[in-house]
Amino acid sequence: MTEYKTEKERILADKSWWLAKLGESIYHQYRMGQLYSEELKEFGEQIQKLDHRLHELEVLSGARNIYCTCGHEVEKSDTYCERCGQKLEHVELDHQDEPCQHCETPLMIGANFCHVCGMRQEEELA
Repeated sequence: MTEYKTEKERILADKSWWLAKLGESIYHQYRMGQLYSEELKEFGEQIQKLDHRLHELEVLSGARNIYCTCGHEVEKSDTYCERCGQKLEHVELDHQDEPCQHCETPLMIGANFCHVCGMRQEEELA
């Protein structure tokens, strides 16, 4: 009986992992404008609200993630990446006048995608 329960829990955990991956894939396709339905729109809007709030909290806390070009997360005070050794160039990004067409967040200059909700902008700016 215990082996059955353990196997069932493992299968349910695997199923949950695959469902999460499926959801991420569908959300990515939705953000890219490749999928659309009223149900996806509702889910997407809820996720965008959460992304927007997370962005607001990061800005308020001053704890925005910074990444090296190799993809490794670095601290704002770092001069070199501890993974690849590359000298880090910390650039303050300017915002443009046009907000995101989906979540109204001010966009970075030249952005084709919103840095908060990830949605493609209808007219690419770069």
